[in-house]
Amino acid sequence: MTIADFLALDWSDDGQALIEAPLPSPILADPSFLFPAETPDGSWALFAHTAFGIRRYSSADGLVWRDRGMVLRNAMRAFVRRVDGEYLLCFERYRPLAIPLQLLPRRPRWRSRLEYARSLDLRSWSRPEPLLEADFEWAKDEGLGESVSNPCLVPTKDGWRLWFSASLVTIPDCGFDEPRFIGCAEAAVPRGPFRAEALPRIGPGEGRAAPRAGLVGTVSSPDPHDGAELGAGSIKVFELADGWLGLQNRIYRDEEGRSRSALFILRSDDGLAFRSAREAPLLAPSTGWRSSHVYACDCRRDPADGAWYLYYNARDGWYKTEGRERIGRIVAKAS
Repeated sequence: MTIADFLALDWSDDGQALIEAPLPSPILADPSFLFPAETPDGSWALFAHTAFGIRRYSSADGLVWRDRGMVLRNAMRAFVRRVDGEYLLCFERYRPLAIPLQLLPRRPRWRSRLEYARSLDLRSWSRPEPLLEADFEWAKDEGLGESVSNPCLVPTKDGWRLWFSASLVTIPDCGFDEPRFIGCAEAAVPRGPFRAEALPRIGPGEGRAAPRAGLVGTVSSPDPHDGAELGAGSIKVFELADGWLGLQNRIYRDEEGRSRSALFILRSDDGLAFRSAREAPLLAPSTGWRSSHVYACDCRRDPADGAWYLYYNARDGWYKTEGRERIGRIVAKAS
């Protein structure tokens, strides 16, 4: 499949939430999934995080999901793939109860790193090990803390590339922080060690024609009204026949000054320098359970039926104590 083929896909969207957040968590977010052909029991598998940690879900059809319980506590933003005969689960590790503590009037400084765990059956997992530390300058904010998050691990001709988010920016009308930059690191093997590049690859612009100085491959703002891009959000990257695509949930202000997040398609010739593939978002906030923000996704083509599946989470309100986040999906059938 080429980039043009992907851009021409006809996505079906029933607008329904598939998985609700388990109480008492108000969020279920950042899904990553496996197809039935990739799992030991032949079912769909999905990993997503609540306010307390990462949970595993299974499904016979990819639509009706069963909660299989907690996999990792004090962890979020999972990314799962089968690599070299085992399952590799990459995630952001934070200090105990750091997410619930964000509800306090004076939030503690954030501190996180990327880790990974291994499994042969998706049930029993190895002790987590470090993948990437937030020990570089552009991962740190003097007031908010230090953060690396949203791992996306992809093979390249020379080894492995880790895409990730770093640093934080406060979203005032939500009362919580979101990722400021997106960057990458490379290693010979999927478990690293990885070291971040000297500069981020994508960051919040200062208007559609004025990308932030010093960033490599910065994408201009998605908002034609005021050009106010707040944060880079996250990205999922994959290779096609004639280049690379990235699905980025940029965080920006709409024409009424409210924060938004939508999924935009980026393209790259070399898998490093990305630019906008088209101005219109692939998936944007609408009504109901996704009325305020559409966040991170995982998007893959199933070799079994040729269709593309995209799972994502969305939010129905702004301020941290008011909104809930759920998981849904869109599908593009093979032509």
